[in-house]
Amino acid sequence: MPISVQAAQQAQRLLQVTANTGQLKPRQNRADFGGPDSYLLKVRRIGRDYPFGNDIQDGDFGIFLGLHDEGYLVALQTLLPGDIIGYEQFHSLAALRATWELD
Repeated sequence: MPISVQAAQQAQRLLQVTANTGQLKPRQNRADFGGPDSYLLKVRRIGRDYPFGNDIQDGDFGIFLGLHDEGYLVALQTLLPGDIIGYEQFHSLAALRATWELD
């Protein structure tokens, strides 16, 4: 879903229903999102690095919300102060990993 007020409101609702439990485990690399109980991880688009990149923009960073009815979700954030501005959905974890990595 594109960045919009409606998308931001839906992302906030999805964030509120995302479980905040699960086992914390060491990550092996930036593509290791953990098991099915991993949620609320900070993520970034592959190739984006704040504050070093000059091509970063709002929506390049977010929060991994895990699996919902809509698919695997990432809530998109502004650079500063980190407000929720929308979300993206993916049909598989592999598809999500092709765009996003752990921050």
